[in-house]
Amino acid sequence: MRTYLLVLLVTLLSLGSRCVASTMKLPAGLWEGISEDRLTFRLLEVNQNGEHNFFEIAIPGGLKKMRRTAFTNDDISCIENRCTIKTIIENNVNRTLTLSPYLDNDFKVLEASYRGEESYISQTYHLVKQNAKSTPRKFVENRKQIILEAEQHAATHPFGTWVGVMQYLDRPELALLQLKENQQGALSVYRRGTNQFEEVKSHFDSENVHIDGRVIEIEASHVTFASKIILFIQTEGMISGYTYAIHKGYPVAMGTIMLHRIEPDQAQ
Repeated sequence: MRTYLLVLLVTLLSLGSRCVASTMKLPAGLWEGISEDRLTFRLLEVNQNGEHNFFEIAIPGGLKKMRRTAFTNDDISCIENRCTIKTIIENNVNRTLTLSPYLDNDFKVLEASYRGEESYISQTYHLVKQNAKSTPRKFVENRKQIILEAEQHAATHPFGTWVGVMQYLDRPELALLQLKENQQGALSVYRRGTNQFEEVKSHFDSENVHIDGRVIEIEASHVTFASKIILFIQTEGMISGYTYAIHKGYPVAMGTIMLHRIEPDQAQ
């Protein structure tokens, strides 16, 4: 019996010495996510030369305002199952990004900002691997004219162009609502991580838009994506609600949505 236990102990020690967990490494590439408050796009750019960037792009206003925070390899520390990036943003505010692997190439992120002993914000979000141009860049390049027209022409509230975030399938995605008076409108969504500029769109006619006080109800065309849209006017510049589709008598593709109006004075 003693001999058996001794052999078992030696075997376990031998296996343990050969199964030492390797340290996680942060590969080069681009990842994109949406903040927990749904107000900013987060872009993490890791480069081979050791000079990296973290971008925050404001969704209200049409993704035109951006803040870049640079960092180097010296700001990255990794252990077996996570990497932490430490940066400093304005007013001596420190920020840490703790990245844990998720699925094949994505990351779950815990972001925390603080100054001294004072904590400012802590949030989690999902970073999706992007092998092409970022979703904000593709959106600005392909929908620039829509944003410019909204900035140059005032519309009677709540009509106009709205940009925000919609829960589409399993995660939050960039959304665009064109709500026009006496014209056809559309709700579009843009999924992160796609190589091409891909748009899922549900059109609706003006007679299918019903406004009752602070409630907007829309019947749209897409049978599996947002055929029903119900929005609540929160402020002059923000609406929120939910979308769903009725397919073969059953509700499908349900999701929440929050949108911000593109105002004409933003061009000035």
